[in-house]
Amino acid sequence: MKRVKTSKNALTRKALAALQSAVAKVVAQHRRDGRPLAVWRNGNAVLVSAGRAPLVREQYQIQASAKRS
Repeated sequence: MKRVKTSKNALTRKALAALQSAVAKVVAQHRRDGRPLAVWRNGNAVLVSAGRAPLVREQYQIQASAKRS
């Protein structure tokens, strides 16, 4: 079996995309269920309303919902 060489940058981009997608899915689930999100802020864990989540960009939510369909 041949090993496919993947550049470090390509692997990093894939990892970031996977992480962003996972975060978007979790935030969407919490918004749907009305549950707060635990986030790290100023060295402390804080509960934040999912509707006010500062860590999710709308584009990632759109990508996550498109993958579920």
